[in-house]
Amino acid sequence: MSLSISDASVFSAALKKARQKRKLTQAECAELLDHSVSFQKDLERGRCSPSIEGFFHICRTLGISADDCIFQDGHDRTGSTYQTLLRLLPLCDEKSLSALVAAATVLAGADQDATLEVQSGN
Repeated sequence: MSLSISDASVFSAALKKARQKRKLTQAECAELLDHSVSFQKDLERGRCSPSIEGFFHICRTLGISADDCIFQDGHDRTGSTYQTLLRLLPLCDEKSLSALVAAATVLAGADQDATLEVQSGN
């Protein structure tokens, strides 16, 4: 199973950005990921897509957020602050999570009533 064509274009952009951020050539990146240079080039051009296993391997190895490739909302989920928050969330109890939701709602300028409805499942 591989990614659909529209997903492949999002993934190819994320792959190229991650490679350039690490200052890797396509050949170096291909070696790091254990695939051919031609496959690396095709991935970056959106001509092909990896298997699901390959997708996760690439994301883990290059620090690409799978969310960014799946949910195309334009938010960068690869930043260290975002990743730190994700690592801390499982350590929070329900009361702490509610406080975080309230703070995030205010900071994001979201409608608190709508956020509370989503939380309660209404």
